[in-house]
Amino acid sequence: MPIPDSDPIINVPIVTPFDSSDRVDHDALAKNIERWLKTEIGCFLVGSATGEEWFLSETEKLAVAGTVGETLNGRRCLMGGIDCPSVTETLRRAEDFVNVGAELVRIRFPRTELTVVDYFTQVLPRCPVPVLLMHQNSPERFGSAGAAAAEPEVIGCVAAMDNVFGYVTDHDVRFESRVRWHVPDDRRFWICNGSLMLQGAMIGCNGTTTAFSNIWPAALRKLLQLGMSGQFEEAHDLQEKVQRIDAVMLPYLAAGVKAALNLLGFDGTHPRAPTKPMPPDEVTRLEAEMKFAGLLE
Repeated sequence: MPIPDSDPIINVPIVTPFDSSDRVDHDALAKNIERWLKTEIGCFLVGSATGEEWFLSETEKLAVAGTVGETLNGRRCLMGGIDCPSVTETLRRAEDFVNVGAELVRIRFPRTELTVVDYFTQVLPRCPVPVLLMHQNSPERFGSAGAAAAEPEVIGCVAAMDNVFGYVTDHDVRFESRVRWHVPDDRRFWICNGSLMLQGAMIGCNGTTTAFSNIWPAALRKLLQLGMSGQFEEAHDLQEKVQRIDAVMLPYLAAGVKAALNLLGFDGTHPRAPTKPMPPDEVTRLEAEMKFAGLLE
């Protein structure tokens, strides 16, 4: 499918299903994709903290992307996630994702500010597909802002380069409101967290990629639509429901997202060893919040 062009776009960094032997469960993955295809999700991202990217080999990651692409079969857009400070290795990984059907790649900013401009000056012109820039420098923290990758003016300079599809914020809305001044209007500007949908809309966000997209993409799309049209009072109750689920789920990182998906009946929701599942008493709290939000009977 062509890259979506109608805002707001909801991108899902999909969880990776594992079986009882800790292997990637491709059958479960295909079933989950079919369920997500019935929702408002526009892009599917493989290679993220939500997808337990550091627990996967590059071979496994590409196999997951291949299964996602085959299951999507052109119905939605496939995106590959890359977090690598090497120009050569980044480009190799981009080519590998494109070879299994990716139409976009999401590239995280390097952790060293002095290399940011040189890195993207070399990567962007040679990348075979458009790039979504990702400014979460501590993705393993889930919901907390890390140190900024660069000053807002520098980030804006990179976002203005050719072959950039858009930019994803970190969690510091004050900082990102300054970044918004420097990112060109013809680039997507996405908020990174389900609890920040309305704050993101207030600073000019027009889409999202967030762990919460796995759980309730319809709520995120509705929140962005309301926020982008200035209907903040109408969106307040829905945003609070998202925040209440997020507050219980996100401290457990991917295991928390998988616990929520398990309650919704998705397949392959074991986190990969040595990560522990969400504790039973916390799952009970999560279930209560999901019932309050109307996601469960």
